[in-house]
Amino acid sequence: MRETFPERLRKNIEDPYALYREFRESDPVHLLPGREETPEQQWFVFRHEEVTQVLTGRHFGRRAAVGYRGAGEPPPLIPPGFPRLARSVENWLVFMDPPLHGRLRSLIADRFAHRLRSGELTEAVNRITADLARDLTRDLAERSTVELVDAYAAPLPLLVVLEVLGVDQGDRERLRAHALALREGSSFRPGDRAARLARAEEAAGGLDDYFRAAVLDRRRTPRTDLIGELADAEDGAGPLTDDALVGTCVHLLTSGHEATSNVVSKAALALLRAPDVLAGLRARPEVLDGAVDELIRYDSPVQMVTRWAYRDARVGGRAVRRGDKLTLVLGSANRDPARYPDPDELRIGRDVGRHCGFGMGIHHCLGYALARLETAKAIQSILELLTSVDADDVRVRYADDVVFHGPEMLELKARQITGSGH
Repeated sequence: MRETFPERLRKNIEDPYALYREFRESDPVHLLPGREETPEQQWFVFRHEEVTQVLTGRHFGRRAAVGYRGAGEPPPLIPPGFPRLARSVENWLVFMDPPLHGRLRSLIADRFAHRLRSGELTEAVNRITADLARDLTRDLAERSTVELVDAYAAPLPLLVVLEVLGVDQGDRERLRAHALALREGSSFRPGDRAARLARAEEAAGGLDDYFRAAVLDRRRTPRTDLIGELADAEDGAGPLTDDALVGTCVHLLTSGHEATSNVVSKAALALLRAPDVLAGLRARPEVLDGAVDELIRYDSPVQMVTRWAYRDARVGGRAVRRGDKLTLVLGSANRDPARYPDPDELRIGRDVGRHCGFGMGIHHCLGYALARLETAKAIQSILELLTSVDADDVRVRYADDVVFHGPEMLELKARQITGSGH
């Protein structure tokens, strides 16, 4: 039997772009074989035009329940047996549809925007990246080898969000461990998912307990951190429920860190593989902020997102039925030559426009501005370090995850300098 697209993708996890090109050119709205007669068909969408159509279309959404064609209830977000994990995920912004989605998103976006305008977020990101980069540079000098993901890319976004939320220093390592376990439980990696879900259930319970207590504490003794502002938030519909508040805090902690970690590590890897681009950024670091969008387009941190059809529709000339599942291949859309000339070239200064690296439409990543800021500061802080690394001796191992695509290990070695006369 011929291998399916998901099976072939697993075998091309390090560099899926040639496979994407094949489907983009030959079968851009691809029906997964064997699903034609099932209650919900599954499609993979590869071109920028159709990916944008579905991401921005109001007849497509995040919840299977709205348009499910099968008998009985739709499949739950989390399998039975993990009640605290299920309750947490049900209250994540990314799985909400209007009107609650718009209300909650607006409340959070306003508070993030205020922190960006005031310089509070920039100050936190500057301080945290400087501390991490200093340690990384010291370790490279002392040991001649550093591992970029665990030492730099992964801690950065978590440390920033923990600070913005207002988590006390003594609680941060525990919550960081819970966040990693929760993310692992919801990942698309192969292996013992039951064991991962069990760890995620325990982590969800720990996070739920912590944030419920934190919300109660802020109501008794107001604070100006993000937990305090959300606990006190009201709009025309009244205050948020505790479930929505706690779910939002958990989602902010767990959702953004892997995507941002992937952006930072993939950007570093792309620059090491494009020494002329790296040299250009080192000579003109002021263009780095604008370069971030091209780095994200070039190698997207989130390769796929899922939507469900809420009514019959045509996508790329194919008849999609109400209740069908559509997997939008963002990484392919961002390499579509119909939208980006010479898409496989990393070209700083390119007019990136509406790339799909962090989604689009009402579910466009709420933390995108923060992720851009973190990435720009992270790369700026290690430009000198990257120029001292042996670009031909980089060891990389990709996580076996087709959605949150990126290195789980990126080992860099200092370039050996041989002098004359010694």
